[in-house]
Amino acid sequence: MRVGFAALAGYAAHLLGSDYTTGVSVGIALYLVSYYLARFTWYRGLDREGQGKVYTTGVGSFVLVFIFTWILCFTLQAAGFPV
Repeated sequence: MRVGFAALAGYAAHLLGSDYTTGVSVGIALYLVSYYLARFTWYRGLDREGQGKVYTTGVGSFVLVFIFTWILCFTLQAAGFPV
């Protein structure tokens, strides 16, 4: 789920502009959306410690896929492909 949100965030960051602060803001916002979606759908009955694990699980893969997608979209647009 978080990998899909990361790809969506990378593409959305590309569409919203070339400023890096906008892109990082989009990435953080969609990461938080994925956290709350997972917390309130699948992990409702967890204790405080378990909820912290849900927050940190997948953060590395999210960041890497987000940056990869954002750079890929920017590179394809610079090469002349419609993205």
